[in-house]
Amino acid sequence: MIVNTSETRLNVLGSSCHITVDNSKGHGDRLLTLATEELARLEQKFSSFQPASIVSSINQCAGTGSYTPLDAESLSLFNYVSALWTESKHLFDPSTRILEDCYDDKGRLLASKDQLQGMLKLVGWSRLEIANEGARLEEKGMLIDLNSCIRPYAIDSVRKIMLNNEIEHALIEMDQDMATIGKRPDGANWLVGVRRPSGSRTAIARIKLNDRGLSIRGDFERSVIHQGERFGRALSPIDGQSIPGLLGVAVLADTCLTACSAASVARLKTEAAAMQWLESLGYPWFAIDRSMNCHGPLAV
Repeated sequence: MIVNTSETRLNVLGSSCHITVDNSKGHGDRLLTLATEELARLEQKFSSFQPASIVSSINQCAGTGSYTPLDAESLSLFNYVSALWTESKHLFDPSTRILEDCYDDKGRLLASKDQLQGMLKLVGWSRLEIANEGARLEEKGMLIDLNSCIRPYAIDSVRKIMLNNEIEHALIEMDQDMATIGKRPDGANWLVGVRRPSGSRTAIARIKLNDRGLSIRGDFERSVIHQGERFGRALSPIDGQSIPGLLGVAVLADTCLTACSAASVARLKTEAAAMQWLESLGYPWFAIDRSMNCHGPLAV
C-alpha cells in the first residue's frame, strides 16, 4: 500500500513538535500550514518564552498594580489552571517556576535555607488576581509559567482544525503530550512505547493511540535521590521541597488536555491516593512509583 503523508518538525513552546497528516487527497501541506500558524499564534499569545505574551506581561507587571487584559480564550485557560490548583489541593501551582532556580540539574539545593524561604514568599497561585480588568500578580518578583498546560491545549486546537477539514489520519506530538486522528494512513495503529524504568529496553506498555489524547507527567529518568529516598522533580509550593508522589504518570483520554489534567493532578498526590484517584476517573493509565515499580491497566 502506497502511503502519502505530509509531515513537519518544529520547535514551539520550548519543545520539539512533530506533526504527520494524511495527504492522500492533496491537502496535507495546506493543513500543516494551518497547524503551524495555530501553534505560532498560541506561542506568541501564551508562552513564557515570548516577551510580548500575556503570561510574560503578567510577570513583567508583577507588583505594579497593573492588569494584563484577558480575552475569552485567555480567561478560559486561567480558569482551567485554577481548577487544577483546586483539585490538587493547591499543589499544582504554576508560580513554583521560580523555585526551580534554587536547584541544580541533579536536584541539589543551591540556595541557602533563608534564600529558599525568601523565594517561597513569591509563590502562590492564589496571589494571582483575576478581575474584569484582567490579571495581575501581587508582588514584584512573582512569575507564572503555563507552558505545560498550553502544550496539550495547542495539540487539541490543531487536532480540531484538522477534524474540521475532514482529515481522517493524523498525529500531533509535542514533548510528553500527543493526540491522533483515526489510525495511521496505512491502516496500522498509532503506537506509543514507554521504556521500563529498570533500564532494560523492554516497554512498560505499547499504547494504542487511535483517536485519543495521551499525556505523560514526570520523568523517572531524572528523579532525585535525597537522604536515600527517590523523588520526582515536582516542587511543593508550601516548603519548596520535592513532593513524595509518583515519579511518572501517563493517562489516555478523549483529548490531550483531559489526559494532562488527570496526569498532572495524580502526580502530586501521595502514591496510594493517586492510584486510587486514577482508578476512579475511568481512563486508562499507568504510573511509576518511587520504588520504580509499574502500576495501572496500561502497564504490561
